[in-house]
Amino acid sequence: MIAPDEGFHDDEIAQFPDGVNLARLLPPATRRPFVVGIDGRSGAGKTTLTDQLAAVLRRSYDVVTFRLEDLYPGWNGLAEGMSEYRTRILEPLRRGEDAHWTAWDWLTSEPGTPRLTRAAEIVLVEGVGACHREARALLDTSVWVELPTWQRKQRALARDGATYENYWDVWAEQEEHYLAEDPVWEAADIIHPGPAPRLPAPTAEERDGS
Repeated sequence: MIAPDEGFHDDEIAQFPDGVNLARLLPPATRRPFVVGIDGRSGAGKTTLTDQLAAVLRRSYDVVTFRLEDLYPGWNGLAEGMSEYRTRILEPLRRGEDAHWTAWDWLTSEPGTPRLTRAAEIVLVEGVGACHREARALLDTSVWVELPTWQRKQRALARDGATYENYWDVWAEQEEHYLAEDPVWEAADIIHPGPAPRLPAPTAEERDGS
């Protein structure tokens, strides 16, 4: 999508290194909207990568981002959220229409405000389940973000703190069920490493994923 010889200032490359690299791997946008799915387990770096990619692509395209975490209906809602994502977001976008949906209010644990995701030139969809089997046919490109379990957990808990720590195992079990039936990395167009470690080295328990 971004030509290998397209010039970037040194400060842009330093600020968005993964975004520049991924933008150069994406195929040309052949239709509108051109939908890129960015999937991976919790804490893998999907949000960071998506934000960097959006910043890079906005130099040349009209770009919007949709995050699945805004749609999951609570900590036990991965499967339901994935289904809603396909019908509420991807199907309208694939018809060239704006997607109208209702965000989940994580503070009140109930449906929140109406939202709209425009059928822009480029739509980046990110979150666990973004590239699930029934969604892939509606995507133009699928990206899987990979990171070791210990590092994912450190990143997720550093980001969300005690609130997420209470639900880590609940969410991880749903991820495992999803990926046991649908190993997304085997079907993804691009495998992308998550961010380099910036946290203290893990203990033995963390390395084992406990």
